[in-house]
Amino acid sequence: MNNLRQIWVASSLLLAFGGTSAVASDAQLPRDMRLPAKLSVAIYLPAQVRRYHAPLEAAFQSGQTLEDAVLSAAQVFFSDSHSAEPGQETPFGLFLALHPQFKRDAGQVVLTMDYAVFAAGDKPLLNGSEVVNLRFDPAGGDPIANAVFQATRQVMIATIANLRPDDTKYPANLDLKSRSLEFAAKTDKPWESGTGFYFNAGGQILTAAHVVEDCIKIDVKRDDKVSPAKVIARSNVIDVAVLDTGASSPAFLPFRRDLNVELGEGVTSVGYPLSDILSATPTLTRGNISAHGGLTGSVGQIQFSAPIQPGSSGGPVVADGGQVLGIVVGTLSTAALARQGVIPQNVNFALESRYAVKLLQKHNLSFVSADPSNTHGDTTAVNQAALAAIVNVRCYE
Repeated sequence: MNNLRQIWVASSLLLAFGGTSAVASDAQLPRDMRLPAKLSVAIYLPAQVRRYHAPLEAAFQSGQTLEDAVLSAAQVFFSDSHSAEPGQETPFGLFLALHPQFKRDAGQVVLTMDYAVFAAGDKPLLNGSEVVNLRFDPAGGDPIANAVFQATRQVMIATIANLRPDDTKYPANLDLKSRSLEFAAKTDKPWESGTGFYFNAGGQILTAAHVVEDCIKIDVKRDDKVSPAKVIARSNVIDVAVLDTGASSPAFLPFRRDLNVELGEGVTSVGYPLSDILSATPTLTRGNISAHGGLTGSVGQIQFSAPIQPGSSGGPVVADGGQVLGIVVGTLSTAALARQGVIPQNVNFALESRYAVKLLQKHNLSFVSADPSNTHGDTTAVNQAALAAIVNVRCYE
């Protein structure tokens, strides 16, 4: 479960669980510090958290974002507080990375705000956590935004108390124009996890674009080996992305030369579903091509019946001859349709490989095409080849 889902879960629990908000004491502040401190501060929030809007329910009526709450708190303590964006040219003296997490604990919903403070280097000057218990108060606005405001306030107090920062000590001569934000990522657990597969010997990987959306750090894991990766091509329209690891791969999968997909032909889906619950080894499921076309409005999708789970996105759909026919991009939501009295069974979607090939050709990336007449190869050998070519793609924010 990623943090965005945890935020929504927390919101739904607030009516049932109360609590009190821990508030940092101003006594922790140095008495000779004048506020707001004269200093430019860039603040990083994960994109999924930043986009969360407070619900426009009668009890809240705010509609503010968590980014609004963070900046409102920060501006009390620092004269220039602004959001950090990749490639940003706005100068800053200090950089704060904030990572809010929500969970239930002893009948309450608790916000833990992990933080790290940086200057010119990638090693933090200061890091820690601040904890706030969420409290539902119909007259007090959105409890999630309020908790984030309080936690941010505590982080700012800790920063001032420990670093005593000003623009003399940390002048605003840094920017993010050519600096990666990887140093700000929380790497103890991926924000998102999916599947990818090598399509050439040069260490380049295809996956679903939504798996690597908003990542500031990406790596790929195979057995016990972890390699850094970066996006070198992507299309959100067809939901596919190309990653480069910079290291060669002896195992990779070819595409079918004529790129035709036949209804009813047998296929294998390989991936890393539910990687935070199941073992770290890949899984393999069997099915067939069910339909040409996917959801209404989708581009270039085919439907297949091999069972998949969250984390399978980006994995290959492989024909019995060993060629890639598609890239897994999604499935019908059983829970949503069950509320309408419909129980879908193995209705899954993949981007037809011809569209991925067009993206590779557009970016002059090498790939291999296999003889389409080979439609019934050695299934065991085909399965082993598919298993050898896939990786667990992990996104960090």
